Amino acid sequence: MVYKAALIRRASVCALSILLLAGGRATALRYRPAPDETLSHVALIHYGSPRKFVYLLSPNAISDPDRLPSGRSLWVPTVWRYRVRKGDTLGSIAARYLKDSSRADFLLWLNRIKDPKTIEAGTLLTIPFLIRHRVQRGQTMVDVARRYYFSSRPAGLLRRFNGKRTNALKAGEIVWVPIYDPEAAIDKVRQRRKRHEEQEKKLRQQARQMASRAVKAARPAEKAPAQPAEQPAASSSSSPSASPTGQQATAKEIPPAETAAVPTPRRASRLIQKAFRLYRDGEYELARATLLGVIEDGKLQPADEAEAREILAFCLVALGRERDAEHEFVRLLMVVPDRTLDPVTTSPKVLKVFERAKGAD
Repeated sequence: MVYKAALIRRASVCALSILLLAGGRATALRYRPAPDETLSHVALIHYGSPRKFVYLLSPNAISDPDRLPSGRSLWVPTVWRYRVRKGDTLGSIAARYLKDSSRADFLLWLNRIKDPKTIEAGTLLTIPFLIRHRVQRGQTMVDVARRYYFSSRPAGLLRRFNGKRTNALKAGEIVWVPIYDPEAAIDKVRQRRKRHEEQEKKLRQQARQMASRAVKAARPAEKAPAQPAEQPAASSSSSPSASPTGQQATAKEIPPAETAAVPTPRRASRLIQKAFRLYRDGEYELARATLLGVIEDGKLQPADEAEAREILAFCLVALGRERDAEHEFVRLLMVVPDRTLDPVTTSPKVLKVFERAKGAD
């Protein structure tokens, strides 16, 4: 309990520091994840890529990305814009928002300013958000650059930002990482979240509609009221168009369940194709949610179930959840034991997980 309380206090301090760094302006958005959401999903929603979950660890005092704090809102830091005020200098702005006036050079570079003396009141400056990284044993500045920039190239920038001459680091040392990712700009983050909320709303509506149609189709057919016989007496009861009582069959005599709307397999196929398009566009979590809804419906043909589980496994590999992906491949092979993947078009990472599911060495 003491440890949990300490984590909560650390998270509160981090959140407060974000607001204070913004000079009273919000540079971080609050987001309450659903119980089954992962940190990768939160990053996908806000930053457009699941691998950017690293942006969320330090601001929320999260050490294990696979275990989100239950029932707690997360801070989603963003790159924002500051309007220069009268009396501001790049040094004072850097001291206020980047923790060191000597980082004015970084603001010059980021905002492509040639002469700092030309900055006037009203000028808009891009301000990054900072990540506090504690160095692990064996890490160098190159490792830190790869972790947060996904490339070793900005290692030199990190050295200058932290006043280092070499890439060597000591375990426990603090490195400040400025995140200036254009995809993390506050306007883009808001737009991306809005699109996600709209997509989620549509998926919920589709799920309700599917459930409603399934309930109607499952209801016992009500006995149709008897229709007056208006057929000629000579009508043959052996005629294909005649009813068992010798009367001409009418549309009203067909049970409602048999005149149901669109067949369930066709709807399921459309949703699976939609999920594949989401996967192809990098919307892995949305594709996963769509496929889970289709699979849980339990009315899939074997071919559709196999396709749904295959795409779901692909999504899980992309989200870094290889163990779950392996389980989905196992379920796929239970449906279609001779299923294979094309080694030319399938990524080696996916093939490796698939081979493990098959029990290969």
